[in-house]
Amino acid sequence: MNQFDRYYEQLRQDCRHFEPHRPCRPHKLRGQTCESCDEYEAMARRVLIVKLAATGDVLRTTSFLPGIRKRHPDAELHWLTLPVAAPLFEGNPLVDRLHLCDGKHLPVLLEQTPFDAIYCPDADRETAALAAAAPLRTGGRRIGYAFEDGRVVPIGEAARRWFVMGVSDDYKRANRETYQNLVAAAIGLALPMLDRPMLLLSDAERGRAREWWQAEGRAGFLLGLNTGAGRRWPQKQWSCEGQVALVQRVHAVGGITMLLGGPEESERHQQLLAAVPEGAVIDAGTENTLRDFAARLELCDLVVTGDTMALHMACAFGKPVVALFGPTSPWEIELYGSGRKCFAEQLECLVCYGTCEKTPNCQDLISVEEVWRCVEALRGA
Repeated sequence: MNQFDRYYEQLRQDCRHFEPHRPCRPHKLRGQTCESCDEYEAMARRVLIVKLAATGDVLRTTSFLPGIRKRHPDAELHWLTLPVAAPLFEGNPLVDRLHLCDGKHLPVLLEQTPFDAIYCPDADRETAALAAAAPLRTGGRRIGYAFEDGRVVPIGEAARRWFVMGVSDDYKRANRETYQNLVAAAIGLALPMLDRPMLLLSDAERGRAREWWQAEGRAGFLLGLNTGAGRRWPQKQWSCEGQVALVQRVHAVGGITMLLGGPEESERHQQLLAAVPEGAVIDAGTENTLRDFAARLELCDLVVTGDTMALHMACAFGKPVVALFGPTSPWEIELYGSGRKCFAEQLECLVCYGTCEKTPNCQDLISVEEVWRCVEALRGA
């Protein structure tokens, strides 16, 4: 046997650190070799989580990672998602392998990698079909939702319950349990589910945000106002009038409002800048990367937002948050004891999961007085 064959025979390809296309981190940093490495971490099992979209919902679903890791402590944990969600996983120590797809085709690497457990927490066809296409090892099992004969099939009573809520407005509106508890039950995790979403920023990302803020030369109570809500449900966005009135309340007590939004909110930010006193707001920009957006949000003392990705980011960072609801369920959202919820309780059509032309609509009926009471309560907590 030559030296290369001997070296190959000593490789521990089941180690968490092993990479077949480059030296592993212990070897690169400390010259470790597999034969004598004291950082060897055997991964006897493989687990796959399939959660594609939407990006904010992917972030919310990362709250299940500690529970899944606890159930499979010696497993190599894989996650399949869309490219837009990839930045959420940078630096996450609980995900060993991240796989990206177009939502329709399983990556060839997953086609050739059998798993001991495949978690599918979503009941949409594409996600369930992709999860079903991934192979299982002998004795492996699928958890959450399967795909058989062209149909999504819930696995177990809890998964059936969540499935029914997805297709019934009546059951959805009547529900008073959080998404975390409902889906944790569907995938067999322990309840109550109180782990926060996971979004880990680097020192460099935090440093860039701090430098930007210091360059603004401002100080005082900083309220983050997430101004948008995405395209799917326009009624998740609070009215411009409400946002202007909130900025004025913050300004009146000597605070500053940071405007948080994406490209779709550029026009709204210009409207707000023109409508409020000079110096009352700082525009965090609408062209940030997802992670730079998160780093600027993390600077805020408190966040006011609709039911969107900024809400889940605030929860991940442990920020006090005032969450505004309309077409989506306020009861499904877990705020971890550090938030308040505002919604028009008087509306029978609340939690419609639709769009409408009603005037006033569910967001118009959320008053600045109610939002400000929540802000003041959290500031004094």
